[in-house]
Amino acid sequence: MVSNLLACRLLLVFSLLMPYIAHGAPIDFESYKVNEVYSGEYHSLVSAGQVDRKWAESRKSAMDGPVNFAGHYVIHTDGCGGGAICGEILDVKTGKVVESFPNAYYIIGNDGSAPFAVVSKPDSRLLIVIGVTADSEVGVDGSELDESNRQRYYEFLNDKLKLIKLIEK
Repeated sequence: MVSNLLACRLLLVFSLLMPYIAHGAPIDFESYKVNEVYSGEYHSLVSAGQVDRKWAESRKSAMDGPVNFAGHYVIHTDGCGGGAICGEILDVKTGKVVESFPNAYYIIGNDGSAPFAVVSKPDSRLLIVIGVTADSEVGVDGSELDESNRQRYYEFLNDKLKLIKLIEK
């Protein structure tokens, strides 16, 4: 049951992403390769302060999945209220939440839907986030941006996400 649900979600994400990826993303995952993908035993999840029970259970469930980012990390996303989704990066070696996404993203827009997708690879430090931010957003140059659907490219270094490119959608 869980694997069928996961397969359906992956199919949906890839079908949503194809127009964006086919648009010729100028930055590729190969340029941000890591040396190895961790396959050892996962550390148990370390408490990261006060979170509600639903979020804690969702986070724990994410840690049961495979490494999907930067060698030994798991990307975790879940609804965080107000029709938005939030994300964070979990380290399977330490069990810690090492970084949160810089923003929440709408999953329910004015027309009843909003584009949202996260693209990562187990052997790359490149993270791509597509969607409309729920709060104000800052560009690569530090300027405040108007609300818009964007494709964001982040490099993950020293447990921090660094915005390296934005593409308006």
